[in-house]
Amino acid sequence: MDERTTKTHGAPLHGNNHKQMHGCMDQRPCEVEQRSCASVFFPDLNWTRQVVEPRTGIEFPRILQNIFSGENSSSLTSEVLVGTGSRSMKVIKIKSLKVYAFGFYVHPYSVCEKLSPKYASMEADELINHNDFYNDLLREDISMTVRLVVNCIGIKVNTVKDAFEKSLQARLSKVNPETDYHCLATFGSYFTKDIPLPVGTIIDFQRTADGQLITKIGGNQIGAVHSKDLCRAFFDMYIGEVPVSEQTKEEIGRNVVNIIRRC
Repeated sequence: MDERTTKTHGAPLHGNNHKQMHGCMDQRPCEVEQRSCASVFFPDLNWTRQVVEPRTGIEFPRILQNIFSGENSSSLTSEVLVGTGSRSMKVIKIKSLKVYAFGFYVHPYSVCEKLSPKYASMEADELINHNDFYNDLLREDISMTVRLVVNCIGIKVNTVKDAFEKSLQARLSKVNPETDYHCLATFGSYFTKDIPLPVGTIIDFQRTADGQLITKIGGNQIGAVHSKDLCRAFFDMYIGEVPVSEQTKEEIGRNVVNIIRRC
Protein backbone atom coordinates (compact mmCIF):
# COMPACT_ATOMS: atom_id res chain seq x y z
CA MET A 1 0.00 0.00 0.00
CA ASP A 2 2.20 2.80 -1.25
CA GLU A 3 2.28 5.61 -3.80
CA ARG A 4 1.46 3.21 -6.62
CA THR A 5 -1.97 2.58 -5.10
CA THR A 6 -2.92 5.54 -2.95
CA LYS A 7 -1.94 9.12 -2.39
CA THR A 8 0.45 9.65 0.49
CA HIS A 9 0.01 12.04 3.37
CA GLY A 10 3.03 11.78 5.62
CA ALA A 11 2.60 12.05 9.35
CA PRO A 12 4.57 15.05 10.63
CA LEU A 13 6.29 14.35 13.92
CA HIS A 14 6.31 17.78 15.41
CA GLY A 15 5.33 19.52 18.62
CA ASN A 16 4.66 17.11 21.45
CA ASN A 17 4.59 14.11 19.13
CA HIS A 18 8.00 15.00 17.71
CA LYS A 19 9.34 15.17 21.24
CA GLN A 20 7.74 11.83 22.01
CA MET A 21 9.52 10.12 19.15
CA HIS A 22 12.90 11.61 19.95
CA GLY A 23 12.11 10.70 23.53
CA CYS A 24 12.59 7.11 22.42
CA MET A 25 16.26 7.99 22.27
CA ASP A 26 16.76 11.11 24.36
CA GLN A 27 14.16 11.53 27.14
CA ARG A 28 15.33 11.48 30.77
CA PRO A 29 14.71 10.73 33.54
CA CYS A 30 12.08 8.09 34.20
CA GLU A 31 11.78 4.64 35.65
CA VAL A 32 11.71 1.33 33.87
CA GLU A 33 10.33 -1.58 35.82
CA GLN A 34 11.20 -4.40 33.43
CA ARG A 35 14.68 -4.78 31.97
CA SER A 36 14.83 -5.79 28.32
CA CYS A 37 16.97 -5.47 25.25
CA ALA A 38 15.47 -2.04 24.65
CA SER A 39 15.75 -0.84 28.23
CA VAL A 40 19.41 -1.77 28.31
CA PHE A 41 19.93 0.59 25.39
CA PHE A 42 17.61 3.28 26.77
CA PRO A 43 17.51 2.84 30.56
CA ASP A 44 16.15 6.35 31.10
CA LEU A 45 12.98 5.90 29.04
CA ASN A 46 9.48 5.26 30.40
CA TRP A 47 8.40 2.38 28.17
CA THR A 48 4.88 2.34 29.59
CA ARG A 49 4.01 5.56 27.73
CA GLN A 50 2.46 5.37 24.27
CA VAL A 51 3.44 7.38 21.22
CA VAL A 52 0.54 9.07 19.41
CA GLU A 53 0.47 9.19 15.61
CA PRO A 54 -0.69 12.80 15.18
CA ARG A 55 -2.95 12.59 12.13
CA THR A 56 -5.07 9.70 13.37
CA GLY A 57 -4.60 9.92 17.15
CA ILE A 58 -3.75 6.22 17.21
CA GLU A 59 -1.34 5.15 19.95
CA PHE A 60 1.65 2.84 19.54
CA PRO A 61 3.70 1.16 22.26
CA ARG A 62 7.31 2.26 22.46
CA ILE A 63 8.41 -1.36 22.53
CA LEU A 64 7.24 -4.67 21.09
CA GLN A 65 8.35 -7.58 23.20
CA ASN A 66 8.41 -11.02 21.61
CA ILE A 67 5.14 -10.42 19.77
CA PHE A 68 5.52 -13.46 17.51
CA SER A 69 6.40 -15.95 20.23
CA GLY A 70 4.22 -17.82 22.66
CA GLU A 71 6.97 -17.55 25.24
CA ASN A 72 7.47 -14.84 27.82
CA SER A 73 8.99 -11.59 26.61
CA SER A 74 12.70 -11.90 26.00
CA SER A 75 15.49 -9.38 26.11
CA LEU A 76 16.71 -10.81 22.81
CA THR A 77 13.52 -10.18 20.85
CA SER A 78 12.40 -6.71 21.93
CA GLU A 79 12.01 -4.11 19.18
CA VAL A 80 11.83 -0.35 19.69
CA LEU A 81 9.62 2.20 17.94
CA VAL A 82 11.58 4.46 15.58
CA GLY A 83 8.83 6.13 13.56
CA THR A 84 5.08 6.56 13.06
CA GLY A 85 3.01 7.70 10.11
CA SER A 86 -0.32 7.29 8.37
CA ARG A 87 -1.68 6.34 4.97
CA SER A 88 -4.47 8.25 3.30
CA MET A 89 -6.43 7.18 0.24
CA LYS A 90 -8.03 9.74 -2.01
CA VAL A 91 -11.62 8.68 -2.66
CA ILE A 92 -12.85 11.81 -4.43
CA LYS A 93 -11.01 14.85 -5.67
CA ILE A 94 -11.49 16.82 -2.48
CA LYS A 95 -11.64 14.11 0.17
CA SER A 96 -9.09 11.68 1.60
CA LEU A 97 -9.65 8.85 4.04
CA LYS A 98 -6.99 8.03 6.61
CA VAL A 99 -6.86 4.28 5.97
CA TYR A 100 -4.35 3.27 8.62
CA ALA A 101 -1.64 4.47 10.95
CA PHE A 102 1.64 2.62 11.22
CA GLY A 103 4.53 2.22 13.60
CA PHE A 104 7.99 1.08 12.51
CA TYR A 105 10.09 -0.98 14.94
CA VAL A 106 13.66 -2.28 14.83
CA HIS A 107 15.75 -4.59 16.99
CA PRO A 108 18.51 -2.43 18.50
CA TYR A 109 21.05 -5.23 18.96
CA SER A 110 20.67 -6.19 15.29
CA VAL A 111 21.14 -2.56 14.26
CA CYS A 112 24.32 -2.30 16.31
CA GLU A 113 25.75 -5.55 15.07
CA LYS A 114 25.07 -4.89 11.39
CA LEU A 115 25.31 -1.12 10.95
CA SER A 116 27.44 0.36 13.72
CA PRO A 117 30.84 -0.59 12.23
CA LYS A 118 30.04 1.28 9.02
CA TYR A 119 28.01 4.25 10.21
CA ALA A 120 28.96 5.03 13.83
CA SER A 121 31.22 7.93 12.85
CA MET A 122 28.82 9.59 10.41
CA GLU A 123 26.55 12.53 11.25
CA ALA A 124 22.77 12.03 11.41
CA ASP A 125 22.02 14.78 8.88
CA GLU A 126 24.33 13.05 6.43
CA LEU A 127 22.88 9.58 6.93
CA ILE A 128 19.18 10.40 6.70
CA ASN A 129 19.73 11.50 3.08
CA HIS A 130 22.16 8.68 2.34
CA ASN A 131 20.52 5.99 0.17
CA ASP A 132 23.14 3.41 1.07
CA PHE A 133 22.17 3.74 4.73
CA TYR A 134 18.56 2.74 4.06
CA ASN A 135 19.66 0.10 1.56
CA ASP A 136 21.89 -1.47 4.20
CA LEU A 137 19.02 -1.36 6.69
CA LEU A 138 17.01 -3.35 4.14
CA ARG A 139 19.79 -5.69 2.98
CA GLU A 140 21.13 -6.72 6.35
CA ASP A 141 19.31 -9.37 8.36
CA ILE A 142 17.92 -6.91 10.91
CA SER A 143 14.73 -7.87 12.72
CA MET A 144 12.03 -5.24 12.21
CA THR A 145 8.27 -4.88 12.35
CA VAL A 146 5.65 -2.65 10.79
CA ARG A 147 2.46 -2.43 12.86
CA LEU A 148 -0.61 -1.17 11.02
CA VAL A 149 -3.77 -0.05 12.83
CA VAL A 150 -6.91 0.20 10.71
CA ASN A 151 -8.50 3.66 10.86
CA CYS A 152 -11.15 3.41 8.14
CA ILE A 153 -14.67 2.01 8.46
CA GLY A 154 -15.57 -0.59 5.86
CA ILE A 155 -12.10 -1.49 4.62
CA LYS A 156 -12.04 -5.00 3.14
CA VAL A 157 -9.25 -7.51 3.45
CA ASN A 158 -9.22 -7.89 -0.36
CA THR A 159 -8.45 -4.18 -0.63
CA VAL A 160 -5.43 -4.67 1.61
CA LYS A 161 -4.36 -7.76 -0.30
CA ASP A 162 -4.65 -6.14 -3.73
CA ALA A 163 -2.80 -3.00 -2.67
CA PHE A 164 0.07 -4.92 -1.12
CA GLU A 165 0.38 -7.35 -4.03
CA LYS A 166 0.52 -4.56 -6.60
CA SER A 167 3.17 -2.64 -4.71
CA LEU A 168 5.21 -5.69 -3.74
CA GLN A 169 5.32 -7.04 -7.28
CA ALA A 170 6.92 -3.82 -8.50
CA ARG A 171 9.36 -3.68 -5.59
CA LEU A 172 10.30 -7.35 -5.86
CA SER A 173 11.43 -6.81 -9.43
CA LYS A 174 13.68 -4.01 -8.19
CA VAL A 175 15.06 -6.02 -5.26
CA ASN A 176 15.82 -9.05 -7.44
CA PRO A 177 14.73 -9.21 -11.10
CA GLU A 178 15.18 -13.00 -11.00
CA THR A 179 13.16 -13.55 -7.83
CA ASP A 180 10.63 -16.34 -7.48
CA TYR A 181 7.22 -14.63 -7.37
CA HIS A 182 5.71 -17.68 -5.69
CA CYS A 183 6.53 -15.97 -2.38
CA LEU A 184 4.16 -13.14 -3.30
CA ALA A 185 1.35 -15.54 -4.19
CA THR A 186 1.82 -17.32 -0.88
CA PHE A 187 1.75 -14.00 1.00
CA GLY A 188 -1.46 -12.93 -0.76
CA SER A 189 -3.15 -16.26 -0.04
CA TYR A 190 -3.17 -15.49 3.68
CA PHE A 191 -5.59 -12.58 3.25
CA THR A 192 -8.81 -14.55 2.95
CA LYS A 193 -12.12 -12.77 2.47
CA ASP A 194 -13.52 -13.94 5.80
CA ILE A 195 -11.05 -11.87 7.85
CA PRO A 196 -12.86 -8.82 9.31
CA LEU A 197 -10.95 -5.53 9.59
CA PRO A 198 -12.94 -3.23 11.88
CA VAL A 199 -11.48 0.10 12.97
CA GLY A 200 -8.70 -0.52 15.47
CA THR A 201 -7.60 -3.87 14.01
CA ILE A 202 -3.86 -4.39 14.46
CA ILE A 203 -1.89 -5.97 11.61
CA ASP A 204 1.74 -6.86 12.32
CA PHE A 205 4.35 -7.67 9.70
CA GLN A 206 7.71 -8.85 11.07
CA ARG A 207 10.94 -9.60 9.28
CA THR A 208 13.01 -12.13 11.20
CA ALA A 209 16.79 -12.41 11.04
CA ASP A 210 16.50 -15.65 9.07
CA GLY A 211 14.39 -14.04 6.34
CA GLN A 212 10.80 -14.83 7.26
CA LEU A 213 7.95 -12.37 6.77
CA ILE A 214 5.42 -13.17 9.50
CA THR A 215 1.90 -11.73 9.41
CA LYS A 216 -0.54 -11.40 12.31
CA ILE A 217 -4.02 -9.89 12.24
CA GLY A 218 -5.77 -9.10 15.50
CA GLY A 219 -3.14 -10.99 17.44
CA ASN A 220 -3.46 -14.20 15.41
CA GLN A 221 -0.69 -15.36 13.10
CA ILE A 222 -2.13 -15.96 9.64
CA GLY A 223 1.03 -16.95 7.83
CA ALA A 224 4.79 -16.81 7.34
CA VAL A 225 6.78 -16.70 4.10
CA HIS A 226 10.47 -17.55 4.07
CA SER A 227 11.85 -15.13 1.48
CA LYS A 228 14.51 -12.50 2.04
CA ASP A 229 13.51 -10.84 -1.23
CA LEU A 230 9.90 -10.47 -0.06
CA CYS A 231 11.07 -9.12 3.30
CA ARG A 232 13.19 -6.46 1.61
CA ALA A 233 10.42 -5.54 -0.81
CA PHE A 234 7.89 -5.18 2.01
CA PHE A 235 9.99 -2.90 4.19
CA ASP A 236 11.15 -1.03 1.09
CA MET A 237 7.63 0.41 1.05
CA TYR A 238 8.47 2.31 4.24
CA ILE A 239 12.22 3.07 4.05
CA GLY A 240 13.06 2.58 0.39
CA GLU A 241 12.63 4.78 -2.65
CA VAL A 242 9.19 6.43 -2.93
CA PRO A 243 8.15 5.40 0.59
CA VAL A 244 4.70 5.63 2.14
CA SER A 245 5.89 8.79 3.90
CA GLU A 246 9.15 10.62 3.24
CA GLN A 247 8.84 12.40 6.56
CA THR A 248 8.42 9.18 8.50
CA LYS A 249 11.32 7.61 6.60
CA GLU A 250 13.53 10.50 7.72
CA GLU A 251 12.30 10.10 11.30
CA ILE A 252 13.12 6.40 11.18
CA GLY A 253 16.58 7.24 9.88
CA ARG A 254 17.26 9.74 12.66
CA ASN A 255 16.19 7.35 15.38
CA VAL A 256 18.18 4.44 13.95
CA VAL A 257 21.22 6.72 13.96
CA ASN A 258 20.51 7.48 17.62
CA ILE A 259 20.53 3.74 18.32
CA ILE A 260 23.87 3.38 16.54
CA ARG A 261 25.35 6.14 18.68
CA ARG A 262 24.47 4.16 21.81
CA CYS A 263 25.96 0.89 20.61
